[in-house]
Amino acid sequence: MESNGADRLGRRLLKIKEELEEKKAKRLELQGELKSLMNQLKELGVNSLEEAEEMIPQMEKELEEIRESIEEQIEQIEGLMEGGEEDD
Repeated sequence: MESNGADRLGRRLLKIKEELEEKKAKRLELQGELKSLMNQLKELGVNSLEEAEEMIPQMEKELEEIRESIEEQIEQIEGLMEGGEEDD
């Protein structure tokens, strides 16, 4: 009966060891992803997540201005196209 208990303990320890190995591998994967993301931030001139978060409102504002500019240009082009069709 003692060997049955030892077998269960052995299987349990093996399972724990396997889970630890999986967690270590996942941790290494996440560390690699974090390093990659931090490198991407550095390419944007940002050195920390806090700096990136501070930049978000300004970047959103710039994006909105670009979107509005594109919409205005599309309207101008459409107006030119409509005006050109009337001449035909």
